[in-house]
Amino acid sequence: MNYTLSQLQDRISKMIQLQGENAPCAAWIYTAEDCMIRDENDEPTYPCEDNLELAERIFFDVGDCDHIYTCIQDAVDDATEEQYMQLQQELVEVA
Repeated sequence: MNYTLSQLQDRISKMIQLQGENAPCAAWIYTAEDCMIRDENDEPTYPCEDNLELAERIFFDVGDCDHIYTCIQDAVDDATEEQYMQLQQELVEVA
């Protein structure tokens, strides 16, 4: 899932229309500013700073990695089950 910031803004606007502007969410956004290499002196270099094509290639590779989406969905599933069960227990204790 790779988008330009403008495309992402459009998608978020549609989500807000459907779910409301106060709907909870989680997001991980990386841009060319996050693409960094450290040199032999441990100084950061930002190779995508003036190279949009390189940033597109990097994020295509990252976005094509199913492992990332599987890990995130597994974490959401685990947290959903845990928090739902905790909420159910709290409701029983209150009743």
